Amino acid sequence: MVDVRGLELLHQLNLRGTLSAAAEALYLSHSAASHRLSVLEREVGVPVTERIGRRLHLTETGVALAACAQRLQREIETTDAVIEQARGTVAGRVRIGLFQTAALRILPQLLSDLREEYPGVVLESTQTLAATALAAVQTGELDLAVVPSYQHHAPAQASGALHHEHLYTDHWFLVLPPDHRLCQATGPIDITELRSEKWIAGETVTHFLSRLCKDAGFEPHVVHRSSEYTVMTTLVSLGHGISFMPIIDELNSLLPPVTLRQLNISGARPTVLGVLRDGSRNRPAVDAVWRLMLRRGRAI
Repeated sequence: MVDVRGLELLHQLNLRGTLSAAAEALYLSHSAASHRLSVLEREVGVPVTERIGRRLHLTETGVALAACAQRLQREIETTDAVIEQARGTVAGRVRIGLFQTAALRILPQLLSDLREEYPGVVLESTQTLAATALAAVQTGELDLAVVPSYQHHAPAQASGALHHEHLYTDHWFLVLPPDHRLCQATGPIDITELRSEKWIAGETVTHFLSRLCKDAGFEPHVVHRSSEYTVMTTLVSLGHGISFMPIIDELNSLLPPVTLRQLNISGARPTVLGVLRDGSRNRPAVDAVWRLMLRRGRAI
């Protein structure tokens, strides 16, 4: 019989592309992962990987076995769901990944709702980049993720075995230093007026900003990269660039001195999605967090 741990490693290798990344996901050293892979190949009797150049690739057999491992993961989740349902109580650990502004916007209220309505559910949160959160949901390291998207442009990873729903539409603003030449503008600012500006942006901002600027015929000159809300607004307030980001109304009083203006981008609607694996939707604890998260998101 094939060792399930070897299949799990093969599944991670298929998802992540390198043995080092697969080993890290399973908390293995590189040598331990190599040994586990060798054991699996001896058990199978044929190669499951092959080296092409410097990269390790799965053979046809390896791909088929990785698919088997993915099905096993889903069956284990189904087993967990059956056990939780049989207990008749909504309890257990649920892991969620969020990017910073989403965490600020919904996490405190979500935790309060859980404490009041489902005290047996323990929510563990991780602030992380959207791509990392989606990959972690896909591999089972996270149960849920909150990720940015855009109208008619859902993340490519939010498909297949993943289920996603709209949570809320973000409120994005052009963030300017107090003495910027455009601070006196009374209406929405056309993005073409920002062609020569220096920008301060993080992963989420850069993705959306680049698309808008390319549509206007130029590339944004991003000089400072940060995903930290306070870092970005502080740099703007000191005149080191401008930014475009979601602004949280409840935190406006905590912002350094900056000027907020609308961009003339009525065709773009930055939205935020909730994502989870189809296989985890039957777990009562995950379902409880999911429903409360949707309720909070749609109240924004």
